[in-house]
Amino acid sequence: MIGKLRTRIGIYSPQNSSDDLGGVQTIWVLYGQAWAHIAPKTTHERTENGRAAITKTYMVIIRWQAGFPERVRLLWGDTHLRVLSASDPDMRRERLHLICEEEEQ
Repeated sequence: MIGKLRTRIGIYSPQNSSDDLGGVQTIWVLYGQAWAHIAPKTTHERTENGRAAITKTYMVIIRWQAGFPERVRLLWGDTHLRVLSASDPDMRRERLHLICEEEEQ
């Protein structure tokens, strides 16, 4: 499996800060980096406001990390991926399978 982890990704976690108007602003802070294997999973087409919208999902595999954040975003080149779920498929603490959805920019 280690030989397939060839793509470098950034892992970002949210951090809330107050803005000047009393609201909250979310900024994404680098949590860490990892080597990953990224594979397309599904593509869904739907109609939104009379236009076609496409949602792409990916399976991202990284080495297992203790305390992996619950809400994270991955940066893969210029592509932002929102992590929908993270699981340890065989409970051996060797790798994490992340189901991700591409975010529109």
